[in-house]
Amino acid sequence: MVMMVFMSLYTIVDGIFVSRYVGSNALSAVNIVYPVLNLLFAFGIMLSTGGSAIVARQMGEKREQEARENFSLLAAISVAIGFLILILGLLFLEPLCGVLGATPVIMKDCKIYLGVLLGFGPLTMLQMFFQVFFVTAGKPGLGLGFTISGGVANMVLDYVFMYPLNLGIAGAALATALGPIFSVLIMLPHFIFRRGDLYLTKFKLKWRSICSVYVLGFPSFIMEFTIG
Repeated sequence: MVMMVFMSLYTIVDGIFVSRYVGSNALSAVNIVYPVLNLLFAFGIMLSTGGSAIVARQMGEKREQEARENFSLLAAISVAIGFLILILGLLFLEPLCGVLGATPVIMKDCKIYLGVLLGFGPLTMLQMFFQVFFVTAGKPGLGLGFTISGGVANMVLDYVFMYPLNLGIAGAALATALGPIFSVLIMLPHFIFRRGDLYLTKFKLKWRSICSVYVLGFPSFIMEFTIG
């Protein structure tokens, strides 16, 4: 719960910095294209909430290897979806901004902000995925700490990029995108170097597991997508 509150908090801070140091047009551009980020969040939450239910059950039943394989499979799917949204978004960047409501006055700002965010889409997906699975791995405190670290980095970079460096809306987008990178870089070693019972390993494509994750996680997807 604190993770969710903190993520909402630094989204608010983003808006404050953009409106204060870049301008009202930039703030409009950020809000107009933000539903695409909500789409990334929706897929990330669907995979993490649905997947964590399955993985937690398997670990409770002492089927640890199967749980690790499903965890690794879902991590790979998260990255793949991030890349798919990145490619499609960049290919149709201007039409997408137009559909979302961008006018000629703010089209350039919309394209800059959304283009930068899409470039870091796979890492945004991983951040959402890992922070939920830290709870499943029995390390909720670590997950919270890493989320807060990424949020603080985002806030600091907001100030640096938009005020001293004067990068405008590109700086706002970079600050928002680099926050998840910071979080993922400090989360990933935990799952790579086997610092707990749940870690990344070899996996096989299991359609039954994917369908179960979809069924369990779809309500969370709808809730986040509706916000967008």
